[in-house]
Amino acid sequence: MSAKNIVKLALLSSRQFSRSSAVSSTEVAAGYKQLKHIQAKFQKPDGKPVFLKGGPMDNVLFMATCVLCLVGVAGMGKLIYQLSYPSKPAEE
Repeated sequence: MSAKNIVKLALLSSRQFSRSSAVSSTEVAAGYKQLKHIQAKFQKPDGKPVFLKGGPMDNVLFMATCVLCLVGVAGMGKLIYQLSYPSKPAEE
């Protein structure tokens, strides 16, 4: 046997070991139905953006993100003001 034939044989045998067993068309994995239910919930046209469709915790996280962004913008405004109008040094 040549090396070329050995490589072909190894590839063919590895494919047979890596294949899963055939599943009948009526059998559905347990997590598949749950996944389809979650996908349907996110695709429902209810007017909400997708990042708020996860429930109340999504709303809390979104509001916390908005508050942190406002705090950051206010801090940048304060920094720009302080750098634009430096305080005068104390005279002795």
